[in-house]
Amino acid sequence: MKFKGFHTYIRKLHLVITFLALLTLFLVLQTLILAHEHRQSMMGNVLDQFYKEHINVARQTAAGIETFFEDILRDLELLSSYPIVRKGHEHDVQDLLKQFYKKNQGDVIHFFRLDASGTMTDIFPHSDAEGESFAYRTYYKETKRTLKPYVSKFIQVREKYWTLVLSHPVKIDYPSGSGKQIYNGLVAATVSVDEIRKRFIDPITLARTGYGWVIDSEGTFIIHPTSPELIGKNISSLVSEDEKKNIDNMVSRMTKGETGIGQYTYNRVNKYVAFSPFKLGDKTCTVAVCAPVEEVRQFMQSTFDKERILLLFVVIALIGGGLTVMFLVRRIYTIRMEEQSRSRLMEMFQSMNDGVCIVDPNYRIETINPALGALLKEDENMAIGRPCHVVFMDKATPCQECPIEETWNRGGPTHKPKQLTPFPNRTFSADVYTLPLSRHQEERPHVLCYIKDLTKEAVLKHKLTQSKKLATVGEMAAGIAHEMRNPLISIRSASEMLLESPNHNDEERTLAKVVNKEAERLEKVIREFLLYAQPPKLKKKKEQVNDIIDDILQDLRRRADYISLNIETDLAPDIPEAYLDGHKITQVLWNLIQNARDAIKDKGTLRISTRCEITRGKDPLKYIFIVVEDTGEGFDETLSQDIFKPFFTTKREGLGMGLALVQQAVEAHEGDIYVESMQGKGSRFSIRLPLVS
Repeated sequence: MKFKGFHTYIRKLHLVITFLALLTLFLVLQTLILAHEHRQSMMGNVLDQFYKEHINVARQTAAGIETFFEDILRDLELLSSYPIVRKGHEHDVQDLLKQFYKKNQGDVIHFFRLDASGTMTDIFPHSDAEGESFAYRTYYKETKRTLKPYVSKFIQVREKYWTLVLSHPVKIDYPSGSGKQIYNGLVAATVSVDEIRKRFIDPITLARTGYGWVIDSEGTFIIHPTSPELIGKNISSLVSEDEKKNIDNMVSRMTKGETGIGQYTYNRVNKYVAFSPFKLGDKTCTVAVCAPVEEVRQFMQSTFDKERILLLFVVIALIGGGLTVMFLVRRIYTIRMEEQSRSRLMEMFQSMNDGVCIVDPNYRIETINPALGALLKEDENMAIGRPCHVVFMDKATPCQECPIEETWNRGGPTHKPKQLTPFPNRTFSADVYTLPLSRHQEERPHVLCYIKDLTKEAVLKHKLTQSKKLATVGEMAAGIAHEMRNPLISIRSASEMLLESPNHNDEERTLAKVVNKEAERLEKVIREFLLYAQPPKLKKKKEQVNDIIDDILQDLRRRADYISLNIETDLAPDIPEAYLDGHKITQVLWNLIQNARDAIKDKGTLRISTRCEITRGKDPLKYIFIVVEDTGEGFDETLSQDIFKPFFTTKREGLGMGLALVQQAVEAHEGDIYVESMQGKGSRFSIRLPLVS
């Protein structure tokens, strides 16, 4: 019985040991399977990360180059719209070319103008080519033929020095006023390929020995930072016959304007290459980013060595701890994947140029990236935890037509253009895209908001439209002045003769005075209109705003019509000097002070103050503020948008051109003017000028 009991005990022990062994083996096998899946996932993630990083760099570089040329073409379009360029006034055109060159200094080698015959009439910086004919050049012929902007091919000027030319037609109305436009030459800019290389290609340092290069639409190397001897050669001619098929297939994809990944071998080195196209006029060029395959393998191998150590530790822990260790491994695996995903998401957030945030079901901002903080001019950490309608719209309750609510209602992405008002006097247009983020046990999901600022685009469009309007108004004003000035002189002369003649009774003299007075008023209207129609030409120099105001105050104290005014000043002592047109700023302030005096009438207070402010963000800007306020009768708030319009006035005797000229002069300094007024309590005009030193 004892023997039988012993065997039964041993048998049970063996069963337990076998069970534990099988259980341990099962856990080890399960761990190995998980480790294998993890390794495959990591391998895919590493390669995917590598590909995405290279493609993103190629795309961003291509987009940067394309934007670089688009900015120059926009400047050429603006330059061609100036009346002095269209008519070809030599000295004025040279000054204008100089201004555009300074604006684009470092980007452009020359700005120049060719007349209708192809002769170079103006160029800045000065060149011996002035006066020569360039009618044989392709960009001249194509611009004249199409009457559209043209971008030339890359041109090899001398050994290892390449340029290209961007041109825009200059058109005039012929006959004048007919609306039919004819070709009157072109304006163009010469760009050095070396500048493109230094700005966009040289900074690329992916992997340990990675670099970038550029080919044109025919597969010819234009930029190659590590092998300058390849510039001017076709990429297909540099590889062996064995590799020619692969390289031809890759070049074919590039010339078709595709974005993707390829492989090629050069000098016995196998390389991955990511490529992305960019438009150069009607041609498609390509930016490529490459790195040796061996470096990628070494990176992956180092990653997998760390994974092997982790796997060994997990297996040992599993043998010692069984189910508990398996649970911990699974838990660690899950946490690690979540952290990796979150880390990647945060990296994407931080690197994006547009604003991104995540909003929880209670409208509160959970995550925000630095770009959105800079856009709102607020520290991103201060925005976290606050309601989105407070941060974006300065409202205590959710907005009407809220895109986030629409996403919750529809259960899908939405897009809405919005006017965001993060705080008073700060409004900008933006495209708002929202996307639901699914989370467990949530009635309403978190929402990803992507916010694209449209302010710069709107400002550029507005400035271009204003430039075209001013050009048209200038031509109209010249015609009006020519047609009306001579009859007005005759009318005034005749009325003065009637006033001097003794052969008229009192009624006739009264009528003659009315004619003379109204003719004088009409002449003043024409003179003010001509002054507004001509874009102001600024003569900037180093000026101290406080000194300008002091000079004006000295004149005020000497004038009898300002004796009844109580004048107060609050001039900040730390205002720096800035490049301004002192005469224009003086005219602006005199206009505002005169309006204040008219509004105050008999007694009241005029207050002038200055201050300097610095914006927050990665690239802080400095502004000078000049504030003119009075305790006069003020005006209705609904008129604040109309008072800057030409010929709009609330005075009986006024022409309504004063504030229009004020706004024109301020905007010519790239500044802004704001007005706040309350009827019966006074008005406050605030001028904001950028501090350009």
